[in-house]
Amino acid sequence: MPKKHPEHVNLERWLVSYADFITLLFAFFVILYASSKRDQAQEKKVGESVAAAFQMSEAVDRGGKSGGKTFNQFDPLAAIGGVVIDMPTGRTNLMTPPNEELKRLADILEESVSFELGVSDFAEKMQMEYDDRGLVVRLSAKDFFGRGSAEPKRDALPILDQIAKVLKPVKRHIRIEGHTDNSKVESDLYPSNWELSTARASWMARYLIKKFGFDPKKLEASGLAENHPVAPNDTEAGRSRNRRVEIIVLSKDPI
Repeated sequence: MPKKHPEHVNLERWLVSYADFITLLFAFFVILYASSKRDQAQEKKVGESVAAAFQMSEAVDRGGKSGGKTFNQFDPLAAIGGVVIDMPTGRTNLMTPPNEELKRLADILEESVSFELGVSDFAEKMQMEYDDRGLVVRLSAKDFFGRGSAEPKRDALPILDQIAKVLKPVKRHIRIEGHTDNSKVESDLYPSNWELSTARASWMARYLIKKFGFDPKKLEASGLAENHPVAPNDTEAGRSRNRRVEIIVLSKDPI
């Protein structure tokens, strides 16, 4: 019976695993590269949308004749009032269309914040509404400030930063209002909701001026305490909705 020779061990088997690893690594970096290119394209698109939305038109009056006046992009084009945008879809179900320029601004804000932050629950942190004042960007105070405090939470600042980047090119007056619920303030710094709501609005105005260079002459800050609720104060959910800061892009300059 012939003698069997021992099988030789294949010392190059590691090359198969190594080749698989290199292939997967290459695919991973291809995906990263493609994602980065897509993000840059989207950022460019958002930037172009902002620039196009607020580029001043030629000097014409409402009648279309040259008259040395600057077209006001935020003059009301239709009756608006209390039109709440269902975030994050940015859609409204009312029959009367809102001001088209304000609607465009709202769409850009929605796209910019949702894309930049990737926050799935930002509908709870940020809502937008049209009313007779203009476009209202409503921020939940519980997400931006501690209870009874005007010190901002760090993890909420990226949302405010993105809002500021979109609003900076808007050459309109902006009013910032602080609101609270009807609960008694338990703080040595703020004797009442008047001081607390004013401090929150004032902090936000200072932040926009200092970090983003907003024109102080076009900013207003005021505290309205618990006197303008958007929900009943008899439940925690209602009180939570009432604790808010509103950034209002005015449709008309204040008199």
